[in-house]
Amino acid sequence: MLYLLLVLLMTVCLAACAAGSPTESPGKTDSSETDALPAVIEEKPEKEPLGDEQAEAPVPPEDGAGADAQDPQNSVLVVVFSATGNTRGVAEKIAALTGADLAEIIPAQPYTAEDLNYSDRTTRTSLEQNDPSARPELASDISLAGYSTVYLGYPIWWGQAPRILSTFVESHSFDGITVIPFCTSGSSDIGQSGETLAAQAGSGTWLQGRRFPGSVTEDVLRQWIEETAVVQPETSLHLYINGTEVAVAWESNESVSALTELAASGPLAIQTSAYGGFEQVGPIGTALPRDDVQLTAQPGDIVLYSGNQLVVFYGSNSWAYTRLGKITDRTAQELSDLLGADGTTVTLVME
Repeated sequence: MLYLLLVLLMTVCLAACAAGSPTESPGKTDSSETDALPAVIEEKPEKEPLGDEQAEAPVPPEDGAGADAQDPQNSVLVVVFSATGNTRGVAEKIAALTGADLAEIIPAQPYTAEDLNYSDRTTRTSLEQNDPSARPELASDISLAGYSTVYLGYPIWWGQAPRILSTFVESHSFDGITVIPFCTSGSSDIGQSGETLAAQAGSGTWLQGRRFPGSVTEDVLRQWIEETAVVQPETSLHLYINGTEVAVAWESNESVSALTELAASGPLAIQTSAYGGFEQVGPIGTALPRDDVQLTAQPGDIVLYSGNQLVVFYGSNSWAYTRLGKITDRTAQELSDLLGADGTTVTLVME
């Protein structure tokens, strides 16, 4: 009996001790365990065939980005293809430094992150770059009309320009245009990509290109731009009468400046008619700035009448005109022979 009482007493004591012990919250973690976790190290591949452009997710183009900011009066254009935005960033800096227009080559089928996976030989870019005949379709056209210098930018994929650049250059004429290639890449140089594109274009004057990292500074770009600067030949306003050029001493005023701007976009042909036996007069097609004064025009004088009419004199007349210039290499008789007949064409050309 005494034995049973002792066992019961020990059981009660043990239960009481268990009830008084603290319990640990299941949601709490010892800080020593967190500190002991190994750091995750991202291993970089040995080869970077897609250059800078494989590093980020593709950036979808904005609406109208294929021809954003093209100015018909500008002679310099920066054209860029950029799947992720890295090359476009460099192109924007070049455009800002040169005052150039900027246009982007947009693929009809945008490139996805999976397309840019260089480690998978079955992805779209891998298949395209290993197929010299691949020509990805363009979403829209880029006009090169009026441009004399084109900076052409692209990433390096598998040591080459993306095949969509071949599509672009083969679909344009570069006659009269100087093309300056540039590329972005983490390691690969521009290589023969510029020469390959020049051969595919078959026209234009192609300069040696250069590779830049996506983080290139404006100072580096400015120095390169200065080194590759294309000296544009000086042009001036020339006048032809029925295809025969005559020398003109032009006035320096707003009217002549406006007339020069009109001729800069292409030859300006004005159909004139003989009037009064002393002048040829014809519509310019638009109103120009005017500063009319009363004067007596003489043979060879070129004036603006009513702001929108070009008048070339082979005789004399007094009226309110704005002076534009004077023909200096023809006598009065030669001017009469050249301008006396009706149905004359006066053409203004920038040369």
